[in-house]
Amino acid sequence: TLLYQLGRSRNLRQFGGGARLAEALQGRTRHTDALAFTGTYVFSPRVVNQLRAQGSRLTPAVRAQGDRRSPVVLITIDDPLGASDSFDRSGTLVAGTSTAGATDRREMRWQLQDTLSVLRGAHALKFGADLQRIRSTFVDLTDATGVYSFDSAGDFLASAPGRFRQRFNTESAQRNFYAGFFVQDEWRVRPNLTLTLGARYEQETIVRDRDNWSPRVAVAYDPFASGKTVLRFGAGIFYNRALLRTIDDFKLGTARIFFDTDALRATATNRLLTDAQRRAFIAANLRFPESLTADSPVVRQFGAAQTDFARRLDPDLRLPESYQFNFGFERELAGAFVCEANYTYNRTAHLWREFNANAPVLPGGFRDFSDYLLARDFANFRDAAGTRPLYNVAAAGELVRFSLAPPGAASMEAITRVVEFGVPVSIFNLNSVNSTTALNAARGALNALRPDPSRGELEQLASIGNSFYHGLTLELRRRFAPLGQVNDLRLSLRAAYTLSRLIDDGVVNTSDALRPGDFRGERARSLLDRRHRFVLSGVLDLPRTFGRLRLAPILRLASGAPFNLSLGGADRNLDDVGNDRPAFDGDLRLLRSRRPGEPLTPALLESLSLPLIGQSGNLPRNAGTGPRLFTFDLSVTREWRIGEHTRLRPVVEFDNVLNKTVFSFGAEFINFNALRADASPAQRQAFADSFLVPTRTLRPRQVRVGVRFDF
Repeated sequence: TLLYQLGRSRNLRQFGGGARLAEALQGRTRHTDALAFTGTYVFSPRVVNQLRAQGSRLTPAVRAQGDRRSPVVLITIDDPLGASDSFDRSGTLVAGTSTAGATDRREMRWQLQDTLSVLRGAHALKFGADLQRIRSTFVDLTDATGVYSFDSAGDFLASAPGRFRQRFNTESAQRNFYAGFFVQDEWRVRPNLTLTLGARYEQETIVRDRDNWSPRVAVAYDPFASGKTVLRFGAGIFYNRALLRTIDDFKLGTARIFFDTDALRATATNRLLTDAQRRAFIAANLRFPESLTADSPVVRQFGAAQTDFARRLDPDLRLPESYQFNFGFERELAGAFVCEANYTYNRTAHLWREFNANAPVLPGGFRDFSDYLLARDFANFRDAAGTRPLYNVAAAGELVRFSLAPPGAASMEAITRVVEFGVPVSIFNLNSVNSTTALNAARGALNALRPDPSRGELEQLASIGNSFYHGLTLELRRRFAPLGQVNDLRLSLRAAYTLSRLIDDGVVNTSDALRPGDFRGERARSLLDRRHRFVLSGVLDLPRTFGRLRLAPILRLASGAPFNLSLGGADRNLDDVGNDRPAFDGDLRLLRSRRPGEPLTPALLESLSLPLIGQSGNLPRNAGTGPRLFTFDLSVTREWRIGEHTRLRPVVEFDNVLNKTVFSFGAEFINFNALRADASPAQRQAFADSFLVPTRTLRPRQVRVGVRFDF
């Protein structure tokens, strides 16, 4: 058998409003090509070999549809109209193209599989191998074609940019060879007892993990030898595949070079260039709209590796592995019904997670970094270039001090200045609600506590994550059979209820813990966890009176999934990662989603607060409970036989038949935006009206029409 598969997906739907030209709108594309061969050779009735070979290409991308070689053009528009005027167009116009968050990827995969099946007495033996060679190329397109910034429309018309930046070496190529071998013996011990034993070995060259043996066992037993009851047991070890996209991202950061005219310094003074000096440099060395190359003289002289953020792979990185266990009972009942119960346990270890290996380390004798910051003053003297390390403004003091102004005080955002013994001191409040200046000063004061003070955030990917799943499924099925005495009215039915719990310590393979490396403290209900699920589905063939239609409805009900309440990207605990959560001293049962118009419990807002700068909030991860799930879909088909081997089957599919509004938080990350002490009553009311109210919904009613032709 030879099979060719072609896939082309272009999702270019974007909001066309705002200050972004059409060529700068980004879209998602995904192209796939695959050529597969399957050959089966029968040596004898008891020996059969199947060979499969495949070559495939995958090219997903997120990028603008304009000229991929064009630089990004940012033009600051200062509209003379007031900000309250609906015709005001102040802001930044994006033209040329857009590369913010844009990526490109190309994957080539060659795969060869072979399975040999042998029947020998009561044994059904299988031997097999799976070999894959993969080449993955990832391109980070952010700033890769250059970004010209113009301070006004006049500067743009005069081709006089005020800033240029570009990144180089943004492509990472990985090669991986996967080899898997297995052996399996299905042994019919008795007519009512089957024992299956197997083992698998897997290895991938991109990860130094060679001890990947996977023993597996399964038992099927009919205790009454009646053919109507079966007990099943299965257990085994399973390994995940290496995530090449993640490895691409981490290895890419070690080679990137940045060029930014805003970072240029004067050779004589080592001070940052003034605006006039930058413009003169750009006029002498750059020509709009041309970009630079990695071997351009200015890039070789002024380009630099990124030091404020980097990534690396842990030397002991290994493949995640899961330990699975299942026990089930199945019983055939009267009337074509079958009942089944299954319990499943799955524990996954060595999941990939990341942590900041260069986060500040708290010295002994202090409860937290707030305690450390309050204990002393910090030097803020100018360096040789005239720059102060913590607070660099004209009125900055020689020392920096941190204090505690009472929450709600009118001056809690203010930076005060005092003179003690002739030395000016700048004072910051650790209770500040939204002062990035206070956060930056505190982070700078902790820089000496980093393992490497010359660098900033250093994210390290390590195999330190875990997840735990327990699930009990009760199922009742009806085999497809006539309903009552009407032979042309046939029905199959499946009703399943699942009681489950899924615990994990991160959302994805690049999740950070609230406290660097403390993933045990992050264990909580997974965002995928819905404690109760119910599914009712079936297939109903109607008689000739109703046009011989086939109806296939499916109803899904589920309890609410968790959501995570965060601070909107604020880094209050000063570990460089903006995943902080608020402080909470109330009843966690109050953290539930609200329908629009439903009143907010006042006690809930009183229980939430912003932790001090230097502290972590005590609210657990994924502590909230979101809206319940309800979906009802329907498929209607009709089949016509045109000839002995020809069939025509039109189909109409209805998603959300009832067009029911099912609310969702989308990404399930909700922000608690603490209000300033001087917030107006209108601002407070707006926050109270929107907090914990989902603004997204699942799919509305959709109708799809298709035709299938078999010949």
